[in-house]
Amino acid sequence: MVKNDESTNLYVARQAILNKDKKTVAYELLFRDSFENRMPVSVNKYVATKKLLVNSMAVFGLDKLTGNKPAFINFTGKNIENGQVELLPPDKVYIEILEDVKISRTLLSTCKRLKNKGYKFALDDFVFTPDYWPLIELASIIKIDFSITKTADARKSVRKTIPRNISLLAEKVETRKDYEQAANLGYDFFQGYFFYKPTIISKRTTVTNALSQFLLLQEINHSTLNINELENIIGQDISLVHKLLKYINSPFIGLSYKISSIKQAIILLGKDKIQKWINIICLQELSQKHPNELFAILLVRGKLCELIAANMKIISGKKDTAFLVGILSLSDVLFGQPMEEIITELGVTEDIRVALLGKNNIFGSLLQIAKLYETANWQNIHSWCKFNNFSEKLLAELYSEAAIWSNSINKNIKISRI
Repeated sequence: MVKNDESTNLYVARQAILNKDKKTVAYELLFRDSFENRMPVSVNKYVATKKLLVNSMAVFGLDKLTGNKPAFINFTGKNIENGQVELLPPDKVYIEILEDVKISRTLLSTCKRLKNKGYKFALDDFVFTPDYWPLIELASIIKIDFSITKTADARKSVRKTIPRNISLLAEKVETRKDYEQAANLGYDFFQGYFFYKPTIISKRTTVTNALSQFLLLQEINHSTLNINELENIIGQDISLVHKLLKYINSPFIGLSYKISSIKQAIILLGKDKIQKWINIICLQELSQKHPNELFAILLVRGKLCELIAANMKIISGKKDTAFLVGILSLSDVLFGQPMEEIITELGVTEDIRVALLGKNNIFGSLLQIAKLYETANWQNIHSWCKFNNFSEKLLAELYSEAAIWSNSINKNIKISRI
């Protein structure tokens, strides 16, 4: 097996939110950068939310993290105003506004627009002040921190102050007494160590290279969106291919059919969503390392499959699909998961699924010849060309072209680090 040095472990914590019947009705998602169960002090709240969004959507899968229950996610004012909320499904998320947010006309205007789109708001670590009324009027849930609001009178006063159409959530409930008191005072939801501590979930993933980040940000800020150029940039970075396919295959997008190419995914998302997706992905901390041999192999495979397909009448119109087959062909090695499981997450077409599982179809045949060329298996290469009526000379030229293309990508990434 080829060792992959271009991967990293990502982490997210989740804590259950329960109703009066002690049934889990939602989860709060919390940023973590290790198995240490606390917010890292070196990461500010804005950056933590960006990273949490990327990890939840593109790596873990929001629906898998929450079991299709709503997710409570902390947002700073800047996260909200920058449009990052709209990468999430309105029916699957509560926008949890942090207690130190600065209330401004821009923030309130953005929140009202989001509420009109179906998004719901929760106010975190709430302490009442008259200035908060505009946010209170937008909120569906207000969270009361029982480690701060400690007395029964103070906890009761909140319920009297807040309109009855807004639910109260008691957080940091650490004892049975806290829970019973909150329930008797009319609180609707509960969260804290008395029920569950946050559980950390980890997953290994590939990292996105610095050149792809730069090129995507540059391309997305042009006045006219060039779909072909976006497809080209994303197709050169295996990590971006995986993130794009996982995102578009999420319940939020709700596709009723399978994806057959990177271009199709971009078109289906549309300009607004692809811009938001690129901006949030590129705000990740990205790798500055030179791609290793595994990535070079995948780039050559993808390009070679594409070039061969373009020269075969039977599939000349599906060269994008051929490229995707090549670029995804070592996904099980990259992610340390069974190929069948990865394919299901990515939501690709049956033709791609069959090829990646090593079964016999035209795209599987393209992948086969790419692998044969890697190992210089000339006898089987000759047999493949004869069976497919394909010129061995042309094949050699196409492989050389694919290798040169792959090397140019690697060279450019190396230069971008200087």
